[in-house]
Amino acid sequence: KLAKICSIDAHGASLCAWAPDGRYLMAATLSPRLRVDNGIRIWHYSGALVHSQPIDELYYVEWRPAPPARFPQRAALSPVPPGIAVRSPAPPAKPAGAYRPPHARSRPAADSPRSLSDMAERKVFGAAVPGAARVPVGASAEMVAKAAEKKRTRNRKKPKDAEPAPPAAPQPAEPLSEVDALKRIRQLKKKLAQIDALAARRDAGDALEVNQLAKIESRPLIDAEIAALAAKFSSLSA
Repeated sequence: KLAKICSIDAHGASLCAWAPDGRYLMAATLSPRLRVDNGIRIWHYSGALVHSQPIDELYYVEWRPAPPARFPQRAALSPVPPGIAVRSPAPPAKPAGAYRPPHARSRPAADSPRSLSDMAERKVFGAAVPGAARVPVGASAEMVAKAAEKKRTRNRKKPKDAEPAPPAAPQPAEPLSEVDALKRIRQLKKKLAQIDALAARRDAGDALEVNQLAKIESRPLIDAEIAALAAKFSSLSA
């Protein structure tokens, strides 16, 4: 019956091979598949790491061949060798407080600019002025002066107490021509045909939607509009 002895984590390994004696497992990280963390690690079958060798660029590695007759079947498992401890480098500690760019770390915190606009403002005007407008990054003093002059000119031209303009009077509707009246009557008659079809469905017991019932209720308005257009059309024809 087979039993699981251990689990080995060979992170980043691109090659794994057992030794000819069947007691050691080698895992290697090779180039060009991975350009970092190249090297060799060897584990005992019990899971103990017995060898670790980092190499800048490792392209291939294998066990030295040996005939199986040199390693006869053992009556008992070999003892576990002492493992080695591989320590990973500790991550750098993060500085406490707000982030400060490298060029401002040698200054006191109060004198450091708080944003790109603050940096541009201090570059143009020297010390920051409380309440002053922010300056776009890369703007020169001449560009800022021209923009301020344009703003003052617009403010002078704008009346201070300008009364709101009165609402525009509604434009009179253009007189309806005979052609437009005929087109409108044809459209309204199509709506009447649709209303008649919906009314027939309602009388037959079909369930109609709210908008369809509202369309049926609008028939008197459509009849009145058709009558008004017909009267106006007859007067125009006369």
